[in-house]
Amino acid sequence: MRSNASKDLNKILNDKTSGSTEIVLKLNDYFHNHTGNLKEITSSIKKAKEKLSHFAVINNYLNNLQKMVLTKDFKNISNFTTEFKIEIEKKYQRLFKNSRKYLSDVNYILTLSNSTTLLEVFKRLGKNNKRLRIVVAESRPKNEGRLFAQALIKSNIKVEFITDAMISLYISKIDAVVLGADAILRNGNAINKTGSKAAALLCKNYNKPCYVITTQDKFTSKNKFKQMKQNPDEVWKFKGHDITVINYYFEEVEKQLITKIITD
Repeated sequence: MRSNASKDLNKILNDKTSGSTEIVLKLNDYFHNHTGNLKEITSSIKKAKEKLSHFAVINNYLNNLQKMVLTKDFKNISNFTTEFKIEIEKKYQRLFKNSRKYLSDVNYILTLSNSTTLLEVFKRLGKNNKRLRIVVAESRPKNEGRLFAQALIKSNIKVEFITDAMISLYISKIDAVVLGADAILRNGNAINKTGSKAAALLCKNYNKPCYVITTQDKFTSKNKFKQMKQNPDEVWKFKGHDITVINYYFEEVEKQLITKIITD
């Protein structure tokens, strides 16, 4: 691998603002561009698994790539990374086709966090519906909602940007909440950015639909979600004997709160 390959990999592994699909695409580009020998490929896969295995789509990708490495054929690995990118584009098209049944008459959508999958679906919806407006919550503590809002604006989609605490003010106004997912558990529950369950509960209270749009490679055989604490300094750099600052990135949204999981 090139001398800067390690830096490239670490940048991807420490990305805390991109959605899991965007991260797996970055990983795929990394392996496609930097692959040099089997030993280093294997080492990079191991590092990625240690850091990102909680993302179902990434774990599935790494397992499949590992199978290619076992063939010890660089052509197989190159073909795998090329075909993976092509297949992702096909998945977006299938997702959009399957989403239209539920979203063709939806003009005012609320979402949160940063999702390449949702972006691709919304971009296609926007071409067919000029009235489409997306309310994007900021998604504390990393504020990746800003990145998502900027990407929507570049795609000529109208955006309203709000704080996470303002979600309850918008539920009665919007047509639907649309969420992405980092994983779908075997029991049908979805794992997504914190704030997702609050939005889903509000939808239940206000009789609004709550859709989850995700690809099939995010479905997992796991039936339980293990919560992981993140760096508390991202929330508040305050130290004291009588305060504990807690930071969680993800949470579980029970299937009974979800109107429909739309997949490819």
